Amino acid sequence: MRSVRSRLSIGLAVFLAALLLGQWLWLTFTIDRLIEKQVITRLQEETETVLAHIHIQSDGEIVLDSRRLSSSYQRAFSGLYFSIQSIDHQIFSRSLWDFDLTIPALSIGSKATLYLQGPGEQPLMAVSAGYLKQGKQITITVAEDIAWMLEDKSHFQWTFTVLSLLGVLALLAFQFWIVRLALRPLNKAKQELKLLGQGEIEKIDEHAPDEIRPLLVELNRLMSSMVVKTRRSRQSLGNLAHRLKTQLTLLNQIADTEAMQHNSEGKQAIYSQTNEIKQIIDRELKRARVSGMTLPGKGVDINEMVTNLVDTLKRIYQDKELKISWRVDKQLRFHGDREDLLELLGNILDNACKWCDSRIELNIYSDNGIRICVKDDGPGCHGDDLAALTQRGFRADETTPGSGLGLAIVFDIVESYDGSMHFSESPKWGGLQVDIHLQSSVST
Repeated sequence: MRSVRSRLSIGLAVFLAALLLGQWLWLTFTIDRLIEKQVITRLQEETETVLAHIHIQSDGEIVLDSRRLSSSYQRAFSGLYFSIQSIDHQIFSRSLWDFDLTIPALSIGSKATLYLQGPGEQPLMAVSAGYLKQGKQITITVAEDIAWMLEDKSHFQWTFTVLSLLGVLALLAFQFWIVRLALRPLNKAKQELKLLGQGEIEKIDEHAPDEIRPLLVELNRLMSSMVVKTRRSRQSLGNLAHRLKTQLTLLNQIADTEAMQHNSEGKQAIYSQTNEIKQIIDRELKRARVSGMTLPGKGVDINEMVTNLVDTLKRIYQDKELKISWRVDKQLRFHGDREDLLELLGNILDNACKWCDSRIELNIYSDNGIRICVKDDGPGCHGDDLAALTQRGFRADETTPGSGLGLAIVFDIVESYDGSMHFSESPKWGGLQVDIHLQSSVST
C-alpha cells in the first residue's frame, strides 16, 4: 500500500498535469484567435483602402492609383501583397514580383479568409472580398506574411510551458512541504512508540491535531490497561504459587511425622510427588511470565549481565577451573523482559558449565535482533538427542544432577520473542553449540 504522501503527490501531479494541458490548449486557442482576428481586421481595412483607390475607365479597364497605397506593396517580397481580379482584368502588387496570387472570384458582398503559401514559401494569411465598383464586379485579395505571428505563437507556447512546469514543480514542492508538516505528528508518534517499546518513556505525548489525538489517547489507554492486567496476573500467579508451595511444605512435614517413619515407601512417594508438583509450578510460572506482556523498561545492559553471570558461574563451578571467553557488542541493550534474558543466558551458560571440560565461548551481537552463540568443549550431543534437548525433563545423562527443565524453558523464552534456537556440534571443540536468534528490539 502506497504512503499517504505518495498518494497525495501523485494525485496532485496528475491533477496539475491535466490542468496545465487544458490551460495550454485553451490559451493557445484563445491567443491564436485573438491575433488572427486582429490580422483579419487589418487586412479587411487594406482591401477597403485598395478599393478606394480603384477607378474603372469607360472601356471597363481597372486603374489603380498605387501612389496612395503603402510602400510595402512596391518592394519585392515585402510580406504585404494584393491582387485585383475581374472577369477580364487582373492586377498584382509589385511586391508579388512574378508570383501568381490568383484567387477564385467571389460574389458581391462575400468575404473569405485563406491560408496560402506565398513567394519564397512565406506563410500567408489572405482576406478576399467581392465588390461592385462603378458597375464592375471585382475581387480584391490582400495577403500578409504571418511568419512573425507563428514565431510569436511558438515562443509563447514554449515560454508558457516552461513557466507552467516551473509552477507545477513549485506547487509539488509546496505540497510536499505541507504534507510533511501535516504528517509530522504521526512521525513524532512513531518515534515515541519506538521509545515506548524501548522503555525510554511511559506514555505517548497526546498533544497532536484533532484527527490524530484520539488514536494516541487509545494507544495510551491500551498500554496502561495491558500493564495493569499483566501486573495483576503475575501477582495472582505468585500468590497461587505461594499457597500451593505452603501446602506442599505441609505435606512434606506430614511425611516426616512419627506416624510415617515406618512407611518408607509412602514417605518416599510423598516426597517424589511433592517435588514433581513444585517443578510443575515453577515451570508454569516461568511460562506464564514468558508469555505475558513485557513491561516497559529502559533496556537491559547485556554486557553487565554477562559479566555478573560469568563471575557467578566461575564461583559455582570453581572445581572445574573454567575458562570462559565472551564477547558482547559494546553498549548492546536488550529491550525486553530482563528476567527473560537472565533466565535464557543463565540456563544455556549453566548447561555449558555443567557439561564442558573447561572451556566455554559466548558471543552476543546485533543482527536483525540479537544473536547468541554458546559453544563448549564437552562431549556434546549427537543424533536424536539433539532434537530432544528442548523436551521437558529430558536429560542426555541421567547421572548428571538436574531437572531437565533448563533448555525447555530457554526454548519457551525464545519462542515468545518469535526467535529460533538451533543445536549443533561445535566445529571448534566438538562439544555442543547453541545458536539463538531473538526477534527483539535492540539498541547500541
